[in-house]
Amino acid sequence: EAVEAVASTGGDVTVTALADGAVTRVDGPATVREVAAGREWTLPASGFWQVHPAAADTLVDAVLDLLDPRPGESAWDLYGGAGLFAAAVASRVGPAARITLVESAAQGVAAARENLRDLPRVEVVAARVETALARRRVTGPVDLVVLDPPRTGAGARVVRDVIAAGPRAVAYVACDPAAFARDVRTFADAGWELAALRGFDLFPMTQHVELVGLLRPRAALNRR
Repeated sequence: EAVEAVASTGGDVTVTALADGAVTRVDGPATVREVAAGREWTLPASGFWQVHPAAADTLVDAVLDLLDPRPGESAWDLYGGAGLFAAAVASRVGPAARITLVESAAQGVAAARENLRDLPRVEVVAARVETALARRRVTGPVDLVVLDPPRTGAGARVVRDVIAAGPRAVAYVACDPAAFARDVRTFADAGWELAALRGFDLFPMTQHVELVGLLRPRAALNRR
């Protein structure tokens, strides 16, 4: 029914086939290596990673540039996957700063724990983001937040919980501009503003555009 080939930035190539509802690995390793953010990542060939070979570094650079993490600041990486943004922020805030990554997919949680084991101050929480926030498994206050939700967006509940934690800045990575706009409206209704916005053509020859936005409390913008 389908054939998928994964060619990683680490040089691995894995081919899988889908037939009668079953996925079979035809050729290549079960785990692949990706290189991004100055690190090598190991994850299942079927795990989530950006398709465009330059996407991971491009998005990391944008998030770090917009957030401008400072030594000692705490951070949340929500919908954190294998930990790409958590590792990048950790490199800026220093070894003593607290970072919490939340991910619900089992493959992503396992990959994050394996790939970030040299960063003991990064806590990996296996839960849906809305559940982790509602049950206080992720506690504030926090200085910085990276939001990288699925195509449906973070949703008003998550946005309100993030705002309640009082971060100075949120970097929102979005693969759907419409969902992003809905969440930005929720931020705006709570007194936040979209301070910067960048778009990246990470899916050539399609209609899809990746966005990275910087959101800040309106009062913080007025003080600048």
